[in-house]
Amino acid sequence: MLQTPYSPANSTNHYVGIWYKKIPKRTVVWAANRDAPLTDTSGELTITLQGVLVLQDATTGNILWSSAKSSRRSVKNPIGQLLDTGKFIIYEEGDQENPIWQSFDFLTDTFLPEMKYGWNLVTGVEWHLTSWKSDNDPSSGNFSYGIDKRGYPQPILTDGPNILFRTGPWNGLRYTGLPNLRPNPVYNFTFVLNQREIYYRNELINTSVCMRLVLQPDGRMERFLWTDSKQEWNLYQALSSDNCDRYALCGPFRSCNIDNSQVCECLKGFEPRSPDQWRDGNWSQGCRRTIPLDCGLEEGFNKYSNLKLPDTQGSWYNQTMTLVDCEKMLTGSGCLLWFDELIDIRTFDENGDSLYIRMPPSELGKPKE
Repeated sequence: MLQTPYSPANSTNHYVGIWYKKIPKRTVVWAANRDAPLTDTSGELTITLQGVLVLQDATTGNILWSSAKSSRRSVKNPIGQLLDTGKFIIYEEGDQENPIWQSFDFLTDTFLPEMKYGWNLVTGVEWHLTSWKSDNDPSSGNFSYGIDKRGYPQPILTDGPNILFRTGPWNGLRYTGLPNLRPNPVYNFTFVLNQREIYYRNELINTSVCMRLVLQPDGRMERFLWTDSKQEWNLYQALSSDNCDRYALCGPFRSCNIDNSQVCECLKGFEPRSPDQWRDGNWSQGCRRTIPLDCGLEEGFNKYSNLKLPDTQGSWYNQTMTLVDCEKMLTGSGCLLWFDELIDIRTFDENGDSLYIRMPPSELGKPKE
């Protein structure tokens, strides 16, 4: 990796950035002053005696960007170093393992191996991606990708305040909305949820591989691998792939199945809330119970299989309860409970998750009509 000032194509602005040194096509993976560009080449980047990284206009002396508010502590003999992973760190001489500041804590549009996205629950710091404004403008764009920690944590892609895509919650192996996220020869992945942190991270199996996940200016999330033989970046994975990945497309209590001619259908035991709109292809109103619950003792649960689990905002979870304990709690390795409308569900051919919905006695075990 290389860190130096650069200027995007067709731009007079200048930025301090990090990109791949051995790849001929300049690919920027991080920019310090993305929202405070230099307008000429008179920039000066220094590390103060207190261990603060400072970018200033050498002509006027104006500070454009610094790490002052984000450094964890002051040091006496600060060292700045760019690691092979693409991480720039500042540390006390002799204590590289405990940097006082690191670029990986301040993500831009690119997610590299060994980065995290999520939350530090102790400090309240969030790690999330934010798109570039355009291909030639690295300033913060409209799209963001990170973990929503309301209810059971789940990654979401947003355009301003609006959710565009949701991966679904982690099920111990993968996100429930990404059935194709599985062990592969390129990278390992892990999700951590404890009292101190919530985060997702991946690591390369072969460290000679160049891999990056990018939140594009138009909101697409794409993973690329560099191919030496072709001297180009090749698309390896796309986060969302079809119409059923659109957030809440089918409305409440309705599942999206991309293999059906009419992709939205009510879950078993539910009926269209607005039949006229449903026939016209407007599914936003979703479905309602065919027979309302009355909290009777004979009520039970129907199992729905191979699903992307519903939006977990407002859900309740306990990571130590068994399925039996979970059912006992409702009737009198984890338990995830919903108490409101279930939205953003989709059906997969395989590798989906199971959802149990409380139903009246007349609907228990009833086959799909």
